[in-house]
Amino acid sequence: MSGEVVKWGDDAQYVSEPIKKKDGRIVPQAFMLWGTPDPLGAVAAVGRMFKGIPTYDLADITDDERRLYWEETFKSHLRAPHEFIQLHFFVEGVSRSHTHQMVRQRTATFAQESLRFAVKSDLANEIPLPPSIAEGTGAAKVWKDIMWGIDEAYTKLVNSGIPAEDARGLLPHATTTRLHWRTNLNDLLHHAGNRLCTQAQFEWRILMISVMKAMREYNTVPAHKQLSNWLGDAWQWELIAQPTPQTFAPICYHTGKCEFRAVFDRPCSIRDRVDAYAAHGQPSSLWGEGIKKPRRDMNQETVEYEVEPIRYEEWLMNPDAAR
Repeated sequence: MSGEVVKWGDDAQYVSEPIKKKDGRIVPQAFMLWGTPDPLGAVAAVGRMFKGIPTYDLADITDDERRLYWEETFKSHLRAPHEFIQLHFFVEGVSRSHTHQMVRQRTATFAQESLRFAVKSDLANEIPLPPSIAEGTGAAKVWKDIMWGIDEAYTKLVNSGIPAEDARGLLPHATTTRLHWRTNLNDLLHHAGNRLCTQAQFEWRILMISVMKAMREYNTVPAHKQLSNWLGDAWQWELIAQPTPQTFAPICYHTGKCEFRAVFDRPCSIRDRVDAYAAHGQPSSLWGEGIKKPRRDMNQETVEYEVEPIRYEEWLMNPDAAR
């Protein structure tokens, strides 16, 4: 750490809390603070109305109906039921360049920690190496040397009484930050389709993994339900957050074809197979199985594919999938 904050150029300044680490590393993380109670009950209530069945109390809806209407929403272009599920996340460990993209979701609400007031006191240690730079390499040394230089200059300016809102002009796009993010499920899934695509920066895929995990683990029983017979909605969030071709998957899984074909779009490691599946009329739910070649020898044990399967980890865990 290059120095503690000893002077304040603005009484509103405060030292930014350290970014929470995961397994000793700073990575994008999402924490689900609140979600619509009985989310699938809300979806079912809307679905029932489409059939002329009014709902006056979510307790009147069975769990079978909750599951049924959740599945039926993906068979219709009407996605309004998903908009009745609201979510509030706290996101931390993402870069400022990431949040510049994040706030383009105009249907969401954001509240971000401002570097006008939040003073970074351990800047260089809170900026991880990007995926393309390996630890111990010459490129890593260049990166770290520059970050330490920026850290030192920034701290000197703040300590000399320069307001943080002016000193922050030195800070790189890679500076890690935190923010609150309020959205609904329909918009989240639309956003996930675009940002889980290989066209998006790898940081997005790491964050979306954390978003799904936070949703699956969410099980806060509201205080007003503590003494009732309501058993919680953990199973509902676990169902909603399952990564399926219809939910948390690239946009090509949603539409059945690649949606980034312009001359300015990047290449993609799975595009050729997506095109092949589209040509065969194969739905994305079967992309993981591949299209097998007809066997001439019935005793042949090896499997040959006309179109190779697409595995989730190919695009989800590969930062070079669009290079």
